[in-house]
Amino acid sequence: MQGRIQGALGAALGLFLMLAAVPVQAAPDPLEPLNRRVHALNRVMQSWVLTPAAEAYVAVTPPGVRRGIGNALANLGEPVSALSGLAAGQLGIAANAMLRFGINTTLGLGGAQDAATGLGFPRRPFAMTDALCSWGVPSGPFLVLPVLGPSTLRDAGATIATHAALAQALGTELVAGWRAGDLFAGYVEVHADLGAIEAAALDSYALHRSAYLQRRAASCPADRAALAEQEQEDEPEAVAAAGATR
Repeated sequence: MQGRIQGALGAALGLFLMLAAVPVQAAPDPLEPLNRRVHALNRVMQSWVLTPAAEAYVAVTPPGVRRGIGNALANLGEPVSALSGLAAGQLGIAANAMLRFGINTTLGLGGAQDAATGLGFPRRPFAMTDALCSWGVPSGPFLVLPVLGPSTLRDAGATIATHAALAQALGTELVAGWRAGDLFAGYVEVHADLGAIEAAALDSYALHRSAYLQRRAASCPADRAALAEQEQEDEPEAVAAAGATR
């Protein structure tokens, strides 16, 4: 799952770089007052806990070791990608994930090395959130989760259900440890750039919201259609507002 997280954070950083230079786009956000409080709490935790821990980890851990740990954590997420692919009817994704898990667990020394990519099986992270997208389940309102950050009601529900099922099958401590390590490994890779972008943003909450919703729209047809429909609805208001300022 680390591959999914790093891919998501990387995509988000790309969007942040574009959005930071322009006014962020408004979006329906009925939970905004609550979301902003959680976002503020997350930023405090990021500043006082996550960033110092990430900096200390980078200072004492060689890049090759960090890469190996990240690969091993990502390898543990391949069965989740396989099950999610099956749930979505994406048999190619499911087969790729299981092949990757088998190859990297054996030839890749427990997943520390990504041997599967070299054999023609690149990482294709796929979560239950993506399965729900393929079913056309609406995203619901934007939601900020403690520690985990931006999400939607649909994505948050799928994430919580996935990890509850894993905890039931494998044990809460094991799943919580893997999940925490996976999230931290992903954060380590982007924390410096993310901190600089957030510091330059006029409204970091709106920036995160816009980046997340646009990233999900790029990968989820249901969200893409909903975003396009919302933009069409907002266009007359935007034109009217522009005319009123002239």
